[in-house]
Amino acid sequence: MMRRIRAAALAVVVALGTAGCVAIPTDSSPQPLKTFERRPAAQAPARPTATMDPEALVHGFLRATADPTAAHSAARAFLTPENAARWDDRGDTTVLGNISVVTESRTDNEATVRITGDNTASLKVNGQLLPATGRVETTMRLTRTPTGWRIDGPLPQGVHLDRAQFDSTFRLATLYFTDHEHRRLVGDPRWFFVGQLTASSVAARLLAGPSLDLVRATASAIPAKAELGDAGRRDQGGGVRIDLKNAGSPSDQDRELMAAQLVWTLSSADSPAPYVITLDGQPLLPKHADGIRLADVQKFSPTAADGNQDRLDVISDGQMSTVEGTALKPVGGGLNDGKQVVSANVSPDRSRVAAVRGPRPDRPAPGAPPADPDAAPPADDARSQLVSGPYGGAVATLATGATITRPSFGANGDLWAVVDGKPTRWGPDARPTVADIEALDAVARGPIIEMQVSPDGVRAALIVAGQVLFAIIETAEDGRLVLAHPRFAAFNIGNRAVALDWSSPTTLVVARDAAETPVTQVPLSGLPAAGMVTGNLAPPVRAVAANLSATYVADTRGVLKLAPSTERGQTWEDVPAGKGPDMVPVVP
Repeated sequence: MMRRIRAAALAVVVALGTAGCVAIPTDSSPQPLKTFERRPAAQAPARPTATMDPEALVHGFLRATADPTAAHSAARAFLTPENAARWDDRGDTTVLGNISVVTESRTDNEATVRITGDNTASLKVNGQLLPATGRVETTMRLTRTPTGWRIDGPLPQGVHLDRAQFDSTFRLATLYFTDHEHRRLVGDPRWFFVGQLTASSVAARLLAGPSLDLVRATASAIPAKAELGDAGRRDQGGGVRIDLKNAGSPSDQDRELMAAQLVWTLSSADSPAPYVITLDGQPLLPKHADGIRLADVQKFSPTAADGNQDRLDVISDGQMSTVEGTALKPVGGGLNDGKQVVSANVSPDRSRVAAVRGPRPDRPAPGAPPADPDAAPPADDARSQLVSGPYGGAVATLATGATITRPSFGANGDLWAVVDGKPTRWGPDARPTVADIEALDAVARGPIIEMQVSPDGVRAALIVAGQVLFAIIETAEDGRLVLAHPRFAAFNIGNRAVALDWSSPTTLVVARDAAETPVTQVPLSGLPAAGMVTGNLAPPVRAVAANLSATYVADTRGVLKLAPSTERGQTWEDVPAGKGPDMVPVVP
């Protein structure tokens, strides 16, 4: 075992954003959409040569650290043999952008270089990538050897990696676990070095369990004691073979869910189908002994969309209406009584609606001074109301408050909203439960103006004082409902977010109060936010509504829909029935 090095010459000027409250710059610009594209196969980084000067050698070292094979043997080649033996590469990888390498001093046989770079992310040993911020500075000492310059000074524990090299040599795969009810799959994005993205390595990480932040919020149909046996490409018939050992005798239902976890995970890693999965050599699903395909486990699809998600409603003049062609049809029932609707949401199956009603027009707004100093305090109808009920039917009041955020439906029919700063969940029995936000307050302070639950029901996306955060919805050991493990979603979108929605279980769409890139995508994978197209938008963008089928925004002219990509690119199209400066889109 390598012995630990002495204190490294590393100074982190600004700590990771996950360590505490961070002021996010308002002038940061989202990166282009190419950050979401699949990258071409990467070439291996160059090995050290006798002609490399100290700066070139250090740049090469920071690129070679991308390859973790054999304890980073490719990177150790840039070190002297003694330094290579004592370098402790265990732990997380710091991903550095905008790296500068400058020689501070140099003689014929020794040199010292200073490295500075932006701390863009932390790559965990399990492949989870977490956004980071700050500036990293360190120095390295080099010596000339018979084979050229080599690094011989102490190195910080862990690994430092050039961001450009990470982008070209790591690939994203999503491991799929389940919710506690074993009803649906929950994605856990992980990054793999391109040379290690194999069916066996992906399956092994799935069996190792979820990321630490998901441990209490997810489950797995694959038994914890299960082990990976034979795995790899099939020589005949194509596809992949996976054999699980010591998995016990699972029920037919668990077998089907085990298959879904493995198949969707392997597919996300571009492992070819069919997937021949066995338990101790026997078919996991006997009726698919020759191989399982995505279609065979489609009912567990984490990205399935039904026809209900194609429907659009809009809010205008205090009423919620269904868009039917170029016309608007007010939603029936009591929802629109008093024309007070200011925000709303619809359940995924479009069977229920929830809305926030503002104060009645003939009542003063909350906090406004009464006309008569001796007048009684304002009644409940002078406060905002959260109402819910069948879509098109009678609605009931669930809560009142001075401020209530746009409601959000969870995956199990529960309803969420932030009432006077308190995230609250209502179950099917309409009883409220207030979530503990102590961890959230420790990361970001300020008003919560938006909260939307992910389609799988495990995560929440929030806007706190203009900053976008992710949190995990979990139940603590003592039974408390908790918004746990909060983290900033990205550090390049500033603190001017005004609205957000989930376009998929692993991607957010965020509206910003900004003329430049007013709409961005933010992935769960740890990549930076990516600016979406701006064609035909008239900022500021005030609202966003998204699902797996479509993305809508509302700007100063009305509601627009993101059009499909064409050879000419992509743009936003006007919704004819949604024209008007006060229009707000609503989708299931």
